[in-house]
Amino acid sequence: MPNEFKMKQSGAALMAALAAAFPYVSHAAGAARVDFATGDVRALAADGRSRTLAKGAEIDSGEMIDTGSGRAQVRFNDGAQVSLAPQTQFRIDDYRFSGKTDGSEKGFFSLLKGAMRTITGLVGRSNRENYRVTTTVATIGIRGTEFSVTYGNSINVTTGEGSNEVCNAAGCLILNSGETAYVADNNTQPVMTDKKTEIPPPPVQEGQLPGFVAGDNTTSDGAPAGLSTGLVSGPGYSLAAVGVFNGSSGMALLDGNEGSYPTAATFSGGTLAVFTEGTASEVTFTQGTPVGMLTDGIIGWGRWIDGTFNDTCSTSCPLDDAGSMQHVHYVVGMPTPLADMNALVVANTTATYTLMGYTFPTAWDGSVFTFGTQPITGSLTANFGSYSVSGNLAVPMGANIYSTSWSGSIGGSSFGGSGSVTSSGSDCGCGCSAGILGFFAGSNAARAGLAYEFGGTDYGDIHGAAVFKK
Repeated sequence: MPNEFKMKQSGAALMAALAAAFPYVSHAAGAARVDFATGDVRALAADGRSRTLAKGAEIDSGEMIDTGSGRAQVRFNDGAQVSLAPQTQFRIDDYRFSGKTDGSEKGFFSLLKGAMRTITGLVGRSNRENYRVTTTVATIGIRGTEFSVTYGNSINVTTGEGSNEVCNAAGCLILNSGETAYVADNNTQPVMTDKKTEIPPPPVQEGQLPGFVAGDNTTSDGAPAGLSTGLVSGPGYSLAAVGVFNGSSGMALLDGNEGSYPTAATFSGGTLAVFTEGTASEVTFTQGTPVGMLTDGIIGWGRWIDGTFNDTCSTSCPLDDAGSMQHVHYVVGMPTPLADMNALVVANTTATYTLMGYTFPTAWDGSVFTFGTQPITGSLTANFGSYSVSGNLAVPMGANIYSTSWSGSIGGSSFGGSGSVTSSGSDCGCGCSAGILGFFAGSNAARAGLAYEFGGTDYGDIHGAAVFKK
């Protein structure tokens, strides 16, 4: 089958690190503002009053955020960010910040249930006693800048950067970067565990730019929903994907213009739910938990937190296996018709493309995932007459920015390429590399979408997806 796929073992495990705290945000009347909210996210005051939270809403000290079946991300006045998963209750017990760290600042919070991920701000930097997150099982004190917590009857806490202290009636445990603690109850001492706490970012983080919509244009029963700008389930789609398959990094390109190996995409709940290739669906990608998908009606992009893949074909296939997926980034769309591609070749057309959207990158070092939180940049140029393509990408990850100028070739509506990678940090001295797989979508190659992998970095293999418009 005419697919491309590569898998390789990750390098030596390196400690994960996230970016330091976000820059100072000027003081506002409330303690925090809502960066993003989906579903019926509400704020509950101490007197029982309840109000719906939407983007831009202020939250005061003393209020509790209840995400219900939705999710939210809030930004505090000291630059801290808190991402709250569905079914989470998070209370701002006592928050004070006057715009400077003079000892009067304070950040006391309670996680009543659910899961949260935070990148801390200025509060607690000069005096860590001024910051804590409390549960009935244990209290988490600040010693670093990033950590995640899941809380039910017990808690798991993972430190992303620096260190954190987890304490209860039975004792305390210091967590350094990449380490996780498990606390069974308030009377049982915290212990180390290999089970990482993972709180995915909300869907809006995945490269949302003005003019795009989330989801597909089908109703809950799969019927067309009229004049929407989404993507409709059906055959003929192309897919470029990159992520972790059975514990190893991999890339795949499935081309909807190859008539001998038909492809199909199923969109459901605002994301790509299933993608298949082959007359008997020999290759199948199935989403587990999606972060979200955005689309302009021509091309879509998103990320699956987990899922499964299956490959039952007997000839050359992208996977030749079956198993689990983790943090797979993808672009999906109707490939440019071959008649349009041929016309561009005959006219010797050269086209330039600007970045239209992206997923925030993830990195995998063989044992730990690191999550990017900053926008990427890039551009793309296609010389259809010479069947060549080139581009550049700059991808922030942790404390570094990784940049590549790559080049490659065009075949049909698809393309692939490679290049070297430079880092703003001290890694890549022995060589980091980039791999690119993508396709053109829409009439006259109006869009280009690609999946990328940067290998050899301090954070392991960096994965992401990007889309461009002509």
